[in-house]
Amino acid sequence: MDKSRILLLALALLGRGALAQAVPPAPADGPPLTLAACYAEARQHYPLLRQLALNDEQAAARITRLKTLQQIPQVALNAQASYQTEVTRVPLDLPGVALPAVARDQYRLTLDLSQNLYDGGLTRQQQQQEQLGRATGNRQAEVGLYKVREQVDNLFFGVLLTDETSRLRQGLRTDLLTRRTALAARQRYGTATGQDLARLDAETLGLDQQVCDLARQRAMLLGQLGELLGRLLPPTTALELPAELPPAPPRPEWALYQQQRAQLAGQARLLDARLGPRLSAFGQAGYGRPGLNFFRNDLHAYGLGGLRLSWTLNGYTTRRQDQQLLQLDAEAVAVQQQSFAQSQRVALVAQQSAVDRYRDLLTTDQALITLREKVRATSAVQLANGIIGFADYFADANQLAQAQLNEQLHRLQLLQTQAALLSAQGGPAATDSASPTQP
Repeated sequence: MDKSRILLLALALLGRGALAQAVPPAPADGPPLTLAACYAEARQHYPLLRQLALNDEQAAARITRLKTLQQIPQVALNAQASYQTEVTRVPLDLPGVALPAVARDQYRLTLDLSQNLYDGGLTRQQQQQEQLGRATGNRQAEVGLYKVREQVDNLFFGVLLTDETSRLRQGLRTDLLTRRTALAARQRYGTATGQDLARLDAETLGLDQQVCDLARQRAMLLGQLGELLGRLLPPTTALELPAELPPAPPRPEWALYQQQRAQLAGQARLLDARLGPRLSAFGQAGYGRPGLNFFRNDLHAYGLGGLRLSWTLNGYTTRRQDQQLLQLDAEAVAVQQQSFAQSQRVALVAQQSAVDRYRDLLTTDQALITLREKVRATSAVQLANGIIGFADYFADANQLAQAQLNEQLHRLQLLQTQAALLSAQGGPAATDSASPTQP
């Protein structure tokens, strides 16, 4: 037996072994997983969601600290011991009168208290600034959370594509198995060659390889999707092809830019509050020498109290520079918003063009499938009558399968592009009047 016949026989045996090992797909576990459910679960499991709670906790802690500093008096305990080379003396020399002298070594232990009575609204503005900072941090976290939608889209539609590709490949495999029975019968009567049968088995084996590889790809994509959702998705998990895409929430970038402008306005108010006068009550209890009476030369207790008005004027000299810095920050926010708006317009043009492209392809896909079906039907009759060989028939059958796959691929790509378009556009809040530069 020559080498070519041995190779053909080996291919045929491998093909029969693959056919004998073919098993029906395992049933899906539970109800199909929807795209909307994936969006919701991925958001809840995304680590950045914890940042929202952290921002709230941090802002609450800082506001509580500011309230505490405002309400409770400031207390300081001071101690001092000193020696002076000179002390105050009365320049009088009266006969028979001994004037007291201040000791050169002096000691002082004081307890100082200060209670803020009026700070020009500084504490209130600081508290408001903490709230504005918390809101800005939450908006920044929302921007990161929004990006998880794109990851979900890629994985979700990737699984659907592998499902459809596997279904069509298995359909072609079933067709080949049907043809094999007739081809084997013709071989027994001498109207077909073993080469045709070996080619059929080889093509079937190749389809089995593709189906197995698609199953591995599906398991990998489901594993990645499960990581986003925070739970294990078995390989038999079914995904539901969305009849209607879930609506997209508003783009968080617009709210972020608006919040950043609000925070800058709050910083301007805080700047003004720092320039105002301060009124406080103070008290001091002390023990030492000398006390308030310099001529009393023994250790004793003393005390004093009163009101203090202070007004730091140095801030006025740098106020203009501080306002210029805030203006530059506001311009930077405007530039970032304009840059984002431009990138969005570019992305929307590309995505809308892709949507139109897939719609145009779908209009001709069905007509192409109809023609390929007619060609395959004719080839099937010719194969059955021995007019053509299996290679010619398989070429026509494979072209039909490819046309069917292209149609389903275009449908899924259209859905995925429409989902990306919805995400890029965002919900109704994307047209907020506070964002004048957005499209």
